[in-house]
Amino acid sequence: MGGLAVVGTSSSSDACTPVPPLFGYHVTEIPGTVPLDGVVVARVRCDMDCPDSPPVLVVKDNETGEVVDGAQEMAADLPVTGLGIVLVFRPAAPLADGHTYIVTVEGQDPAQFMGVEIRASAELDLEIGADAMAASVRVEETWYGTPSCCTAVTNCGSKPFCLAKEVERYVVLGVHTSEAARDGVGQYVQTVTFLSPDGAELGKRTAWSWGGVVEHTYEDAAPEYCYQVTYRSLIDGATIEEERVCVPHGDAGETGVFPTDMATVDPEIRWCESPPEGFEDVWCAMKTDCEPAGGPVEDEGCSVSPGRGASSGWALSAIGLGLALAGRVGRRRGRR
Repeated sequence: MGGLAVVGTSSSSDACTPVPPLFGYHVTEIPGTVPLDGVVVARVRCDMDCPDSPPVLVVKDNETGEVVDGAQEMAADLPVTGLGIVLVFRPAAPLADGHTYIVTVEGQDPAQFMGVEIRASAELDLEIGADAMAASVRVEETWYGTPSCCTAVTNCGSKPFCLAKEVERYVVLGVHTSEAARDGVGQYVQTVTFLSPDGAELGKRTAWSWGGVVEHTYEDAAPEYCYQVTYRSLIDGATIEEERVCVPHGDAGETGVFPTDMATVDPEIRWCESPPEGFEDVWCAMKTDCEPAGGPVEDEGCSVSPGRGASSGWALSAIGLGLALAGRVGRRRGRR
């Protein structure tokens, strides 16, 4: 892929430290290359101190220092999500070949955000290409029935931790922009129509083609899952309809209801002050098998606090179960 400018920082020193929010609107995503007679498309978001007025993109020519004249609009048909909104800036005249431009949001504090650099190129290919999209089939799971919860207190704060005896596994078909896609795909909005193998429509999702990801879930596994993509140009509104594509289920896994694999329970359960009801043995094994931040736990057994279905004198020798749980990985997640 030619280049995507993504704005943001991360902390390597502390996984619990969130990315500091930026005040006001700021650009978070923008294709690094744009056609001379195309549009500048950018995803914009506001974390704090959001103004009442809508954001306005400012495009400045790095070579001349001049602000580019043009008109702005929101990308039609695209939902406003937590990722922000997609804005389209239409230059009044073609951009200069080989020039670089700085894209910012009007009123943005330069001390926080210096802008994103893009380049105009006459060589940018606006053809979608057969390999612009990629699809994947995976099986995910969510708790089946009513889970039992406790409150885990960690360095990252307090949060609920839940377990259930069974999980339900279901299929997710994800369709996304492929690594082989050209920069020109950023000039389009895509609508993915999910289809049954016999051609019946199951649902539609629309996203910005650049980095856009859409998904559809299936309760039961099928031999294959099908979709069709329609592209709408943000330059002139023209549409391109691709052929239907079907993706085999392959070895993605089985669907249905299964017992919870206790060997993959998230070790954060040990930070609960008392165990989730019905999972005292798992909680106790984690408490004795893991070292908390303050140092190792003395070998004094493991007591379950009263009021959770066990007496204060109840204890469990967790050596065997602790070894069985030593390789636990993963976290159960609810279906979105």
